[in-house]
Amino acid sequence: MTKTSRKVNKTDDAWNKLFEKYNIKDEVENNGFFRITSTQINEFREARLMTKFDHSNQLPTLFSENNFSILPDTRGTYIIGRFKAYEKLKMIPTKPKFVKLPEYIETIDIHNITSEAVALNVAHASGMVDEVMNKVQNKDTSEKSVLTLTGRMSSGKLFYKINTRSKLNDEVYNFEVTNSQVEIDGSYEDDSSIALIEAKAKVPKDFMIRQLYYPFRVINSITDNKKILPIFFTFADDVFYFSVYEFTDAMNYSSIKWKGQYSFILNENLNLDIRHIHNFIEKTPMKYEPNDVVYPQADNVMRLLDMIDYLVEPKSKEELAKEYEFNIRQSDYYANALVFLGLAQKQTDLKFSLSKLGQKIQKMYNNNERNKIIIECMLQYNTLRKAFLYYEEHGPNGFNKYVSGILLNNIHSIQSESTAKRRAGTVKGWIEWIYSVTSK
Repeated sequence: MTKTSRKVNKTDDAWNKLFEKYNIKDEVENNGFFRITSTQINEFREARLMTKFDHSNQLPTLFSENNFSILPDTRGTYIIGRFKAYEKLKMIPTKPKFVKLPEYIETIDIHNITSEAVALNVAHASGMVDEVMNKVQNKDTSEKSVLTLTGRMSSGKLFYKINTRSKLNDEVYNFEVTNSQVEIDGSYEDDSSIALIEAKAKVPKDFMIRQLYYPFRVINSITDNKKILPIFFTFADDVFYFSVYEFTDAMNYSSIKWKGQYSFILNENLNLDIRHIHNFIEKTPMKYEPNDVVYPQADNVMRLLDMIDYLVEPKSKEELAKEYEFNIRQSDYYANALVFLGLAQKQTDLKFSLSKLGQKIQKMYNNNERNKIIIECMLQYNTLRKAFLYYEEHGPNGFNKYVSGILLNNIHSIQSESTAKRRAGTVKGWIEWIYSVTSK
């Protein structure tokens, strides 16, 4: 058993004991919620290790199985219920806009951005943050923002509603929060708006809404007339992504709504001529998919390529899950997708490591040369090549149905329409990524 899996089991084991001792499942079923104190949690394991789950796949098994989540209401007490506490991170493969840092900046190596804080500083210094703020508000002028609040603060007293996932119908739970901790990665203010940014140096599948909602409520109580822009910022595969949200009801935690996405890249134009791809298809014999590697189920290519950096040293699927904040099944899917492309390999000790080609790719920046190699790794295979040619001719119309059909007819491990449909989603994600880094 790995060190990582022991840590996961400690949390699960402790919650299993708490659920049994306090009859938590029945309490939630009967009352809609259960309040638990840090003192009670500490009986079995430190509360700070037992209550912070930024992504739904980090939740303990009993929470996942019962669709439970946990939120603080004061510093020291927590509420467990079927709350709509997480939001899926919607990311669309789009061509990132080319921008530059000011020439006078010498202390930042744009090819070695190793932290969320530095990535956010680069995004502000290069004008990305200001452009997003101006575009969201449809401003004609290019206003400059100023970094104001960062770090931790207290929520004070907050009252809000949160939607629940009742088995019978959707209901609302009224939360009262006192002095809960609020953390702001970046607050940028101009004369008419304030951007509140939560930053991640990876691409999660979802995030806890609290990360945007609590800062939104705290700042909303300070300002009288400025528009607040909650933004989830990610930096992965050399691309800066801004996912902009709004809360349609300021008093409802679950009223979060996605407004749009903006993406940028420094010093590169991702505009590989599509004719290079057609030339490759014409001159390169097609291969059939390997039988000893699972067919990919890894929809997000940005996340897939970002994972390459995590395999500089060989890692097990459990270690990848911990580092990338995946669940183990997802880390296995993505690592095996790299194996499918020939960028990684599975060792005899069941750890994944980069192949020689993967090592070459890892040393390259996100540019046309690198992306050409990756696209060729994809389109060498029968099903992906057919899917690409279909999309070239027909676009998205009927695409999923067509791909599901060729997968059922060509991939022996895919035996059901439901499995074919899931894998077709991956194929579509890969084809859309190809279009996001090419030009006609």
